[in-house]
Amino acid sequence: MAIFGNFKGTTVSEFQIGKSSSGSKIFTGSIPGAGISAGDIYIDSSNSTLQVYNDSTWKNIGTTLPELNVDSGTLFVDSTNDTVSIGSTSSNEKLFVNGSLRLGTNPQLKFSGAYLDVQHSNGTATQLRLRDNGSSADPIFKIYSAGNSGEVFKVQGSTTTVTGDLSISGDITGADTDNLSEGTTNVYYTTARANSAIDAKLTGSLAFGDITTQTVQTGVVEGVVFQPITDYGEITSSANITIDYGAVNETGTVPAIGDFEYVSDIFGPTGDSFTVSGLPSSAQPGQMIYVSDETGGATMAFSDGTNWRRITDRAVVS
Repeated sequence: MAIFGNFKGTTVSEFQIGKSSSGSKIFTGSIPGAGISAGDIYIDSSNSTLQVYNDSTWKNIGTTLPELNVDSGTLFVDSTNDTVSIGSTSSNEKLFVNGSLRLGTNPQLKFSGAYLDVQHSNGTATQLRLRDNGSSADPIFKIYSAGNSGEVFKVQGSTTTVTGDLSISGDITGADTDNLSEGTTNVYYTTARANSAIDAKLTGSLAFGDITTQTVQTGVVEGVVFQPITDYGEITSSANITIDYGAVNETGTVPAIGDFEYVSDIFGPTGDSFTVSGLPSSAQPGQMIYVSDETGGATMAFSDGTNWRRITDRAVVS
């Protein structure tokens, strides 16, 4: 086996060691252009780089290594899967750190996309925690506005500070007027407060403004109950009140007992009209009806609680 070498003191400026005709050689000084073969190594002392000859050109050694394994996994570069691992020789991520990651003084974390996702790798619940290093000081989490002009959100210990408006979309679970303090000016409209306010308004005289024309919907009047009228005082404002009930022209419905009169037509009779065979119950005394086919001729009749009697001679209607 022949060994070829150039040593200091010779007329050749570059230094090389290795076989002269085959195998790998190590060069330094000026980058060699002849007498080289694939696998030769060149040490560029000008920029401290290491290059490998690939049978056509010199390439940085980093571009020729299919993988790099430093100290059995302290640093592992896998060119096949395009991943880098620290503290491991296996990763499915571009960069995988198996252990703690410590950043230097005033570090920055930047991303080029529209958002930065933080999620658990195996699909379980994600927990993003900000903790102190064991000291008594509370950790601080801050969010700044555009242009870093000021804090808009800050969490320090159990205190959360929001600068500016706060918009909440969705439900606040467990929060109600029993555990949320109210302000001094804007207070809650609780049922008790609403009832108290209504009672206060209804106490004493009521003041009315101008009463404009009102329209009342038409329909069958089945019954009217008159309650005592409360004196609300004098209406001092000038007002014209027009009440339009429309045409009362629908046939009324006769109740089972017949204990009140009803309007049957625009210009009909003033009392309920019945035939002898269709007399209503007389159980309610004091009722007044019109009997159209009574034996002695049409007549008005009243109920005494047992029978319907003609008002002319008190004879039972027949």
